[in-house]
Amino acid sequence: MAELKGQILGVLLVLTIFGAMSVAFTGIFNTAASNVANQVSETFYV
Repeated sequence: MAELKGQILGVLLVLTIFGAMSVAFTGIFNTAASNVANQVSETFYV
């Protein structure tokens, strides 16, 4: 029973880590895309 609890805890830990990483990367990529869009619009409308 202890091994099953350990495996479940390990799976939850991995899912939590990947979830946090995906949220962080989504924020980073959205910010980068926004910055690129702003620079492109500044370049073409100056």
